Amino acid sequence: MSYERAKELFFKYKNEMATDEEKALVEKWLFGYNNEHSELSDEKIESISREVWSRLPQPVLSPIYRLTAWTKVAAAASIILGLSFGGYFLLHKQQAEQTVYFKNDILPGHNQATLTLANGQKIILTKGLTGQLAQQGNTLIVVNGQNTIAYTAAGTNANLPVAYNTLSTAIGEQSPYPLILADGTRVWLDAESAITFPVAFSGKDRTVKVSGEAYFEVAHNDAHPFKVLVKDQTIEDIGTHFNISAYDDEKGITTTLLEGAVKVSVPEAPGQGGQAGVLLKPGQQSVLKDDAFNVSNADIEETMAWKNGYFRFNNENIESVMLKLSRWYNIDVKYEGAISDEKFYATSSRYRNISEVLTMLQKTNGVHFKIEGRRVTVMQ
Repeated sequence: MSYERAKELFFKYKNEMATDEEKALVEKWLFGYNNEHSELSDEKIESISREVWSRLPQPVLSPIYRLTAWTKVAAAASIILGLSFGGYFLLHKQQAEQTVYFKNDILPGHNQATLTLANGQKIILTKGLTGQLAQQGNTLIVVNGQNTIAYTAAGTNANLPVAYNTLSTAIGEQSPYPLILADGTRVWLDAESAITFPVAFSGKDRTVKVSGEAYFEVAHNDAHPFKVLVKDQTIEDIGTHFNISAYDDEKGITTTLLEGAVKVSVPEAPGQGGQAGVLLKPGQQSVLKDDAFNVSNADIEETMAWKNGYFRFNNENIESVMLKLSRWYNIDVKYEGAISDEKFYATSSRYRNISEVLTMLQKTNGVHFKIEGRRVTVMQ
């Protein structure tokens, strides 16, 4: 089992999102662990915990809550179940435990997207759909048993006009399963995002247009480059898994490369010809701001948190944190008085009510919150 698959299973198990089969798999692993280490001492458990920590992606946020009242099995697995996907925050500044009550509460977003066909027809995509949804030219749109929506050629589209579809999510939505384009490329959408694409690719280039945030696993083809248009930026695949964040209310366009290589470019000034840009290596991230690229090492866990079902805030101020929360919880954010510029280091499940997230943030001295309908007021 891959590391990413194991992380997903433990996260779903702890947050009661796992299927019966997934629960059985996790419990079988825990049971086997308990039998193998039934005579573990506290010292050995601590040693195992350190070993598991060493295998987790770096950097590890600190300080870390220590768990002292679990059973031996839970203690041995706590690093994965509790700390990596615990659904609670790892804050750099702890205060005494306190309970914060909110008169109102807001539910988290949900898995849903809208597919708009070439003729304007809209299809709402949710979990549980199956079979053929529509046909565009000689391309079938099918939800299959692998929980994907796939565009599959049922004949040649060579003599047919190019038809475009759009997959989009509203605020508070995330695509329920990946979109498989006609070339085999997979795409996931975060909240308030969209991708416009041809139902079948023709010509030399395979080009799609994106807004918001999307993750791509591109089916590489040297003869037919895959390009993503994002505002004035072009991202060209060179055998690639990458993430794009290009919200209108963000200061820049962020491209993060997980695997392979991408060329990120913008048109040069008239008369200069060609394109100016950068070539990213795995683990690098480019931010395009004011027509200039800044390349740095990426926090991959933070970048992919949305796709894996949680928030990860790494050295972010409250305005940045609330901007991300607003897209998922569909809230209006209001600031009252002077707001602390304190930075937050935190991880939480996206499937918790907003009151739980705000309660954890409120344990610092920097902020307090008030919920009125769908408005959240941030106060000193």
